[in-house]
Amino acid sequence: MSFETERTILRPFKPSDTDLLLDLYNDPEIRSLAFTDYVASRLEKWVREMVSSPKNSPFLALVEDKKTGTFIGHVSLITIDSNDRSCAFGIALKREWWGKRIGTEVTQWLVNHAFSELAVHRIALKVLANNDRALGVYRRVGFVEEGRARKYNWNNGKWSDLISMAILDEGWDRRTGLD
Repeated sequence: MSFETERTILRPFKPSDTDLLLDLYNDPEIRSLAFTDYVASRLEKWVREMVSSPKNSPFLALVEDKKTGTFIGHVSLITIDSNDRSCAFGIALKREWWGKRIGTEVTQWLVNHAFSELAVHRIALKVLANNDRALGVYRRVGFVEEGRARKYNWNNGKWSDLISMAILDEGWDRRTGLD
C-alpha cells in the first residue's frame, strides 16, 4: 500500500530498491551525518531482515516525488517494544532534496500515521549533533531531546555528540488538537 503527502508518495520497499538505498547511504555527506560506518557491508543483511520481518518494521517505505516519481529517500519505523507501543524513526533524503521541507513533510505525516493508525505511544530517534537540518526537522515536528552521548562519533576531524530524542502520542495530540 502506498501513501501520499502533499508532495511525495511513500511506497513499499522492494528488494529491487537495494541499489537506490546503497547509493543513498554511501553518499559521503549523508553517511557523515547519519552513520558511524560504511553501510555497503551491512545493507544486504539489513534489507533481508526488514523485508522478511514486517512485525519488526511496521513502516518501511521509499519516498518519491509525486510529480515525477523520482527517488527522494527512505523513511522507516522500527518496532522497539510492541508491549510498550514504542518504535524508532529513521529518515534519509538525497542531498538535492535538502532544504525543501520534504523531510518535515514526511516526518510529520509518518508521526501522525504512527499515532493515529498504528497506535504507537512513543517514537524515538538518535541523531548526530552536527546534523543541524535533521535537528531542526525533529524539533519542528515536536521531538524533544531526552539525552546525549558526548563525543560519540569521530568524523571529519572532530567529535560529535549523539542526541536521543522522542515524541509521545499525548504530546502530538496536544500539538495537533487530535482526540
